[in-house]
Amino acid sequence: MKILKFLLSGFVFVFLFFVSFAAVSQSKVQKLYESESYMRCITVANRNIKAGKDKQNSYLYKSLSLVELSSEPELLSVYSNPVSEILKGIRYLESYKSKHPSDYFHSENRYRIDKIVRFSVRKADSLYASGDIKHAEKLFLKLRRIYPDNKLYLYKYAKLYRFNSGVVLEHDKTLTKDVLYSDLYYVFKNIEDYFKADAENEFLSDLKLLYADTACDLQAASMILVLYPQKFNMSENFKTEAKQFAERYYQIKMLFEVNNLRTSGTVCGGILTDSRPPLILSNCLCKTAQEYASYIRKEDFFSHAEEDDSLLFERVKSEGCPVRAVNIALISSSNISGVIKKWAGNEKYCKNIVGFYRQTGFGKDGACFVQLFK
Repeated sequence: MKILKFLLSGFVFVFLFFVSFAAVSQSKVQKLYESESYMRCITVANRNIKAGKDKQNSYLYKSLSLVELSSEPELLSVYSNPVSEILKGIRYLESYKSKHPSDYFHSENRYRIDKIVRFSVRKADSLYASGDIKHAEKLFLKLRRIYPDNKLYLYKYAKLYRFNSGVVLEHDKTLTKDVLYSDLYYVFKNIEDYFKADAENEFLSDLKLLYADTACDLQAASMILVLYPQKFNMSENFKTEAKQFAERYYQIKMLFEVNNLRTSGTVCGGILTDSRPPLILSNCLCKTAQEYASYIRKEDFFSHAEEDDSLLFERVKSEGCPVRAVNIALISSSNISGVIKKWAGNEKYCKNIVGFYRQTGFGKDGACFVQLFK
C-alpha cells in the first residue's frame, strides 16, 4: 500500500510539473510579447514549437511579434518574407481549431488572430499596388488555402490578373471556371459588405482594370456593368466606362439593349411581359455563338433553312457549353439596334429575350448574328 501511495504521489508530482511547465511557458511567450520583447518572444516560441510544447500560444505570439517587427532589419535578416512566416502560424491555429472545435483558445483569441490576418491582407494589397504581383500572389494563395470559403481572397487573387479567367486558371490549376465566376459574382453582388464606403470606387477601378486588358474578360466585366446601376447612382465616371465598353465590344452593346428590353418589359406576341432581371454575359456562350455565326455564314444557312433554327439549336446543344435557347438573324445592316429590334418583333425570339434565363452570349459574322441563352 505504501508503495502504491508513493507511486501515485510521484505520478501526481510529474503531472503537476508538466502542467506548471506548460503554464510557465505559456505565460512566458505572452509576457515577452506584452513587454515588447518581440525577438526574444519569437526565439522562445520557436523553441516551444520545435519541442511540441504549447504550440497554440507559441504560434499566436510569434505571429503577433512578427507583425510588430515586419519591417525591421533585424527580423528581415532572419525572415526574408515575414508575412509568409506569419501565415504559417495562422494556418496552424485554424487547422487546430477545425480538429478541436470544442477548444476555446481560438474564440478567446479571435481579435488577435483577426489582427494578424488583416495585417497579412494589407501587406498583400500593398505588394499588388506596388506592382509586385509575384509576392502578392503567394500571399493571397496562402490566405485562400487557409480560408477556402472566404470569397474575397479569390477575388483579390483574380484581380492580380485583371480577372482574366484564362490567366487565373493557368496560375492556379486547382480552380475551375465555374467556381471562379461564382465567387466573383458573389463578391460583386455583395461589394458593399466587403468594401464598405469604398465599394463604388472598387467597382470603377475594376472596370478600368478590365478595359485596360486587351484580352478583357467580358463575363467579369458584364457582372460589374450590370450590378453597378442596381447599387449606385449612375455617376458620370460609370457612364464613361460603360460607353467605352459598348463602343469596343459589340457583345456589351447587345447586352445593354437586351437588358433594356428585359428590365422595362416589352410586348411579345401582343402580350406585355413583366420585368425580368438583367442577364450577364457568359464567355462560353459568346465563344459558341461566334462559332455558329461563322457556321451560318459559311454554310449559307438562311438560303435553305430560312429562320428554322431547330437544326442549329441541336448542333449548339451538342457542344460543351449548355444552351437552352437560341436567336438567329440575318440583317443587311450590322446595326446592333436593328438586330435587337428584329428579334423583339419575332414572338419566339422575343420570348427568349425576356425568358427565365441568367446568362447570354452573342456572336456575329458579317450580317449573321447569334444569341444563346442559359
